[in-house]
Amino acid sequence: MNSMYLVNVLCVLGFTAVSAYMDVRERRIPNKLTGLFFAAGLLFQVLVSVQQGPRSLVSPFLASVVALLILGGMWIAGGVGAGDAKLMAGLGMWLGLQNTLYVMLGSLVMSLVLLLGLQLLRKMRVRTGVLLVPVRTPGKASGTKVHKGLKLKRGIPYAVGVCLSTWTFVAIRAILPAISP
Repeated sequence: MNSMYLVNVLCVLGFTAVSAYMDVRERRIPNKLTGLFFAAGLLFQVLVSVQQGPRSLVSPFLASVVALLILGGMWIAGGVGAGDAKLMAGLGMWLGLQNTLYVMLGSLVMSLVLLLGLQLLRKMRVRTGVLLVPVRTPGKASGTKVHKGLKLKRGIPYAVGVCLSTWTFVAIRAILPAISP
């Protein structure tokens, strides 16, 4: 395994883990985090292009643009947050076009499974009265302000699906060469 590949994998895994944590905890992914990840990915790709030539920059740039357009559209429609779109654009800079599309598809599947699982747990709670999933309620105890007419988000933090998809993708890519003839 070459050192550039290892740097790529460690940065991608670390960033997605931190993004998922922030999205679960704060229900947002800070611009500083996504901006730093995108800039680091750009620097990484420039260093790679020194070895592989300027054509190696095409796939990461296309991946970032495609991810931003697709998830930006989902953001406009209210399906994901703007941080999620920037998260995928940053990942695109690190992964390239083909791998980013795999991760995007996987993240949609993972997020759907998580959403269905949470809905099932919520329904079980309603029927049994037993709290199966910790619920954060806004107020002084959680440190958030309560506004009149506040509606809690019923969805899931999309970065968790992105994280699970990315980690699964990296694991599969690591295992496949080991089992191929």
